[in-house]
Amino acid sequence: MNTSLFISSGALQAYQQKIDTTANNVANVNTIGFKRRDQSFSEILASQFNNQPLINQEIGRHTPNGIRVGYGTRTGLTQIDNEQGQAVQTGNPFDLMIAGKGFFQIGYPSAFAGGPNEVRYTRDGNFHVSPNPNKQGSFHLVNANGGYLLDQNGNPIELDGQYEVNIDPMGQIQLKNKNGQAATFKSAQQVGIVDIQNPHVLQNVGENEFAIDPNALANGRNAANYVRMMAPGEIQITTGYLEGSNVDLSKEMTDLMTAQKGFQLNARAVSYADQMSGITNNILK
Repeated sequence: MNTSLFISSGALQAYQQKIDTTANNVANVNTIGFKRRDQSFSEILASQFNNQPLINQEIGRHTPNGIRVGYGTRTGLTQIDNEQGQAVQTGNPFDLMIAGKGFFQIGYPSAFAGGPNEVRYTRDGNFHVSPNPNKQGSFHLVNANGGYLLDQNGNPIELDGQYEVNIDPMGQIQLKNKNGQAATFKSAQQVGIVDIQNPHVLQNVGENEFAIDPNALANGRNAANYVRMMAPGEIQITTGYLEGSNVDLSKEMTDLMTAQKGFQLNARAVSYADQMSGITNNILK
């Protein structure tokens, strides 16, 4: 009887997490650059009974030899689905969409003077120019959270106000003098797009951004082992567009209804197991 309660209660927890994950996907159906998460289940370790008469616990048991008794299910992996989202046209020259794999690097100043910047990763390419408080006439590209878009060397991208700026499909920053007297030339900086070798080491830190989860790293490895700077030939950026969410609302609603039905059935199983335990206890009194 206790086994029935254990199996059903474990399934309730797993289905509740599945419902929470699916509900989060639905809530972000219109979030730019959002990647849905998919949750899987795994079986809890099963026990094998050989029904040998010498084992006191098995005396009088009539089940077949070698029977395996499972202990229900639990949440397995919650994986990020990196499928490309739909393109959303904006016309803003500083809205960038990555076609294919890769993440933008977003830097936040360290709370300690002189310390390294905190680096996060995102697919949300909604950027705008912000004045550089330390240099008049200079600007940075920042996102809605105030984070700086980083270049190939991990430094904030800096733009000079006297130039017109265009970002080509390989992330190269093309500059042209606003008076039209000079030809277009390339900036020494380019948009730094990185490839995360194992996306499952990414931890959601809110605001549609990710960080490397130190608890998910293998022994002896650090964040640098999973982050690779992509070469210009590997990068495909489209300006004036943003990548929409890759959430399929019809699929998510189907998954949500399936999970809710599973939750209801296991809640009923818990109730039945509790009633049976009560009847057994009354008989033994």
